[in-house]
Amino acid sequence: MIPVEEALQRILEKISALPEELVSLDQARGRVLARPVTARVSHPPKAVSAMDGYAVRAADVAGAPVELEVAGHIAAGETFSAELGPGHAVRIFTGAQLPRGADAIVIQEDTEEAGEARVLVRNPVPKGYYVRPEGLDFQAGDIGVSPASASV
Repeated sequence: MIPVEEALQRILEKISALPEELVSLDQARGRVLARPVTARVSHPPKAVSAMDGYAVRAADVAGAPVELEVAGHIAAGETFSAELGPGHAVRIFTGAQLPRGADAIVIQEDTEEAGEARVLVRNPVPKGYYVRPEGLDFQAGDIGVSPASASV
């Protein structure tokens, strides 16, 4: 009788890996990966809001309470073409891409309408507040699944 390690070594010396084959996901069950699966894009692809509220420049609300002019609104899946200027805010919803120039989110609970197209921001927020930065979950090129960790 031979030790298990030696028996395994003898078996592995006699076999070789099958060639790589591209199959659809529904045909992948019971197979193993030939190489790592990497992300083609970053997620989120751009900085997005983590909460409903207002996209602002943190510097503009540092002295809150402060009133800002509301320059528009952005729903999830939409973009805002203009750059956010000083003294302005943009109404934004969870998952929406931050407008250029914005670097923080003031959640709606910390605001109140202050007349037509104006919002009162009650409290200051730091840069990056309630912002999910580009690539937070994963970045293009990151390995999502490697052959050693895959089980299908």
